[in-house]
Parts: sequence; C-alpha cells; structure tokens
Amino acid sequence: MAYTTATLVVKDPALPDGRTQITVEFTGAGEVTKRANYMVGPSDTATSIRRWAIATAKSFADVKTIADNLTVGQSVNLGAIADPAPTAQQVWQAKVNRYLAGKDLGLAGATAVADLAALKADIEATYLSAYL
Repeated sequence: MAYTTATLVVKDPALPDGRTQITVEFTGAGEVTKRANYMVGPSDTATSIRRWAIATAKSFADVKTIADNLTVGQSVNLGAIADPAPTAQQVWQAKVNRYLAGKDLGLAGATAVADLAALKADIEATYLSAYL
C-alpha cells in the first residue's frame, strides 16, 4: 500500500516575513490518514512543495509503527515474555568464550583436550568475517 493523495487541509494566515504554514493530509488505500505541516517560504515553488509532499508520503510509507496496527478494544497479552533466540553471532561468541575459558583452565586430560579441539573446530567452521 502507498500514500497516493496529498490534500491541503489548512492554510494559516501569512506571517510578517511572508511565510505561511500549511497542513497537508496524506491518504491512500489501506493506509492510516496522516497529516504533516510545511512552512511555505517566499522562495518555495509549486515544484518544491510537490517534492516535499512526495518525500513526506514516502517517509510515511517507509515508517510503519506498532501504533498503525493497534485497535481500540484490542487485548494485550499479559503472559510472560520469552527471551529472544540468540543470533548466530551470539551463539558463535558464546562458543569462543567457552573455548577461551576451557583453554585458560589448562586441563591436560585426553577428554578435555579432545573437547577443546572439537570446540575450536566448530568455532572455525561457523566463523563469518562479520563476527569480528
């Protein structure tokens, strides 16, 4: 969906410096009606106001907020909120931290050495350059 219409709905009286504030209402099929103010100055042209309206309509379409989806009477879930799943980078960093902690312990047993080698191999296999 997109905003397709910009309608001048308020034009304030001109200020002593020649500027006039206008309020424009933006509408489009399936879009929440929004308004924006613009201070028209002496150097503005119909084209500059049109450019502003196009940019404003685009910014409204680009910025959707949770408020756009809220409706009066809607219930809010009061149940416990689960922690978000860790990202791949967070999982990788946790492996690095475990490896460094295990290595710092200086364990010399065959099982510990094999476990550390396996963990290091996993770290290297799952490494992405964006992680550093």
